[in-house]
Amino acid sequence: MNYMDPFGRRYRPAQPTQQARGNGRGGAGQPTLEDYHQLSDAFQSLQKTLEEAKAQVEATQEVLRQQIKSAMDFQDQLGVANRQLEQVSQERDDALALVAGLQEELAQLRVETSSYRARLEQRLGREADEKRLAVLRDMLPLADHLELAIIYWDQNAGPDGDAAFRGNLVATRDAFLDTLRRHGVQPQQPVGEAFDPALHEAAGQIVSEKTPADRVALVVRTGYTADDQLLRPARVMISSGSAAEGA
Repeated sequence: MNYMDPFGRRYRPAQPTQQARGNGRGGAGQPTLEDYHQLSDAFQSLQKTLEEAKAQVEATQEVLRQQIKSAMDFQDQLGVANRQLEQVSQERDDALALVAGLQEELAQLRVETSSYRARLEQRLGREADEKRLAVLRDMLPLADHLELAIIYWDQNAGPDGDAAFRGNLVATRDAFLDTLRRHGVQPQQPVGEAFDPALHEAAGQIVSEKTPADRVALVVRTGYTADDQLLRPARVMISSGSAAEGA
């Protein structure tokens, strides 16, 4: 007789051996109901184990899917971070290039500023010197007037003239010339020197027994220098030599 096992498979129980038959146990080799229950329990246990293993595999697969998803998310974030890093690096390079350009412009501006300051200081210095010389030059006529007053007094005052008045004129002239000297102004009396048109202003020629020809014989108006600069040329009479030389 054929039997169906719990899995639906047909099987034929083993036939009792000859020895079994001889012993009078004709049904000893056939499966019993207890065997069936044991086999059913074993199948259910295996099926439960299989379901637990399947659930564990599914859980493992879910964890793996979550890990893969997290890895993909991290990869996306890493890509975004790399792009941001590239953008920041580009911005940094642009900023460094801008700073380098600004530093170069600043250096050029400093050079130009220094050059402009030097030119400005020179121009202002020249203008200050010119104004100073102009002021000093405007003060020279006062010295001329005092000198002429003394000469006029000497030529026209009689023996009864007031010597104290002349002394006051001389003292005033000397004090004024001393003030000019403190500002670097020096009078020039080039009598006997060779005539130099760069330093002297010719007023005419005179015969001079003491002064050789083409030399300054007489100073008509005093010349002045200020700090080795010509402030005003001396107006002079040039010697034409002695009368004998002229004859």
